[in-house]
Amino acid sequence: MGKPLNILIIEDSEKDTSLLLRELIRSGYDPTYECVCTASDLLPALQNKNWDIIVSDFVMPQFDGLEALKMVKEKGIDSPFIIISGKISDETAVQAMKAGASDYIMKDHLSRLGPAIEREIKEAATRREREKTSKMLKEREEELRVLKKLDQLKDEFVGLVSHELRTPLTVILGALSTVITEGDRLSRTQVKELIGDAYYEAETLSNILANLLELARAQANRLQIAEEPVSVWETIDVVTNRLKQQPQSHKIVIYCDKSLMVVADKVRVQRILHNLLDNAIKYSPPGTEIEIFTQQNFNEVLIGVKDHGKGISPEEQGKLFEAFQRLEQDGKSPGTGLGLVVCQRLVEAHGGRMWVESQPGRGSTFYFTLPILDMGSYRRT
Repeated sequence: MGKPLNILIIEDSEKDTSLLLRELIRSGYDPTYECVCTASDLLPALQNKNWDIIVSDFVMPQFDGLEALKMVKEKGIDSPFIIISGKISDETAVQAMKAGASDYIMKDHLSRLGPAIEREIKEAATRREREKTSKMLKEREEELRVLKKLDQLKDEFVGLVSHELRTPLTVILGALSTVITEGDRLSRTQVKELIGDAYYEAETLSNILANLLELARAQANRLQIAEEPVSVWETIDVVTNRLKQQPQSHKIVIYCDKSLMVVADKVRVQRILHNLLDNAIKYSPPGTEIEIFTQQNFNEVLIGVKDHGKGISPEEQGKLFEAFQRLEQDGKSPGTGLGLVVCQRLVEAHGGRMWVESQPGRGSTFYFTLPILDMGSYRRT
């Protein structure tokens, strides 16, 4: 029993095909073959089977070896391709080799075919193993690059969050320590101010931790949205009233149809609005207005938050929705860089969209959409 060989033969002469198969058997092969002689027959033959070797006559009435070779290469098939010819010039042979042929053999020297096939199959196996190894090395290099990037992000994250947590904690501890140790010498107004400062910074801590938890859930694909009918106006009112309890230097103006209702997770919508308003306050000059507006568009509600800050360049806009990306404000980069990425994840979890429109010097407007409530089809579960 000879060595198994899957061979595709591109040949129009039955006699030459028989001679070729006889030579393969003489060389110790047990060939399984398919013979084609036109481009229309070659295409399905290339798609339907993996070939150990492809052997093609150079000249045929409707087809030629170079055309066949081109089709094989266009399909990305790396099986060795040997050209058989009754007569071929050195120039044509060189052209065929440059086009990707593995070898060429004259029909009156078919005794070379067996050794040529054995050599090309071994070289093909070596090449594939080398490519496989190279691919594995590239994958390992990419894994190492990602791990290094993650390690860098981890360090940045630890440093960033440590700094952002330390600042409010310092204020809280300082304010409460002053009240405890010097409370008897302080007026009621001073005590109230210190406790108010501590409360404000505690809320800041709470927001940082809430954003961290939301991002962790999103990255672990564990965001669970508890949908219910939500009044857009009431949600905006709740968030803005909370912000009014903090030291304010901006006027918030609301343009909202009080009848608008969406299907959403109330707590998550409040977080989205809080993060957007918090960013608008951080990145716009004191005393300027921040606008919240809504618009009904078919089956969704559009909500926008507009500030009158310095605006965002197109280059910076491309980084806004990446974790830990912070814009500079007066030479500083306030916040953790988590707010916008958390907003985007929460909006997308609702089936909505989020984007920004901004020009340097002309402020920024952040938009997001939520599905509108259809009372006729909504059913509470």
